[in-house]
Amino acid sequence: MKNIWITALAKEQVSVMAITGTASQYGLAADGHFWTDDLGKMAWLGIREKLTDKNISLWVIAGKAEDLTPEVRYGLTLLSLTIRMERPDLSLLWVDTEDKKDTTESSILPTVFAEVPRIGITNNLLGAKLAAGANTAAKPSATEYRLSVHANPGFGVWFEVGPVTPQEWSGAMLAAAGGEIKAHGIGPAGTLPEKCVLEYPIQGMELSLGEEKYTGWAVANKMTGDSSYFVKVDGVSSGLLFGPLAEGDEVELYRVDM
Repeated sequence: MKNIWITALAKEQVSVMAITGTASQYGLAADGHFWTDDLGKMAWLGIREKLTDKNISLWVIAGKAEDLTPEVRYGLTLLSLTIRMERPDLSLLWVDTEDKKDTTESSILPTVFAEVPRIGITNNLLGAKLAAGANTAAKPSATEYRLSVHANPGFGVWFEVGPVTPQEWSGAMLAAAGGEIKAHGIGPAGTLPEKCVLEYPIQGMELSLGEEKYTGWAVANKMTGDSSYFVKVDGVSSGLLFGPLAEGDEVELYRVDM
């Protein structure tokens, strides 16, 4: 029997029972939790161990647009990025619990969920979607960059970015909209560096994209697919801009909304 895990963004027993009941009809064992909105204590980390368990075949997020406060969006993004480090094959399904819509528009979801399949909770195909997700591994990411998160209450939240082999970056930068950058470093991919040498570090760059304002830090260290740029961000950020350090007037950055 396949196991699925449900993250309910609101404490709505009716919605949860509808999903678990449908899952049972399709031979799926469902378990889950109600989302705890407490970024200060990193409550989102409490579910990480469950979702990295290889016995879980599908992660279902159940909620509606109104549930996606800035804090919830940020916490979900951080959780997704940490899970992806160990379970890139974990399938996801977004179930919209709002009866007025069939699915939550992808444009209002954080970027990391933009391509996740979405379905309304009253849709007759819900069971089929649950079964398909539980029996199909997620497709590998096709991005030209690496983005992940390292976090615990002791050392805070660190974003890790870098190029995908065989690309190389002649330096790196990361800017956050909201939140505050506190520290940065360069090191081998996958592990926060204990010591590092930063080449021409820059702090406090101001960038604008539309109405969004970003503050960024950067370094000139050359990077390959085996090395990463690590940046500590405190507070709640609504988005990131990151990529290779600009050479000349042209800037080519990646944007991730949270």
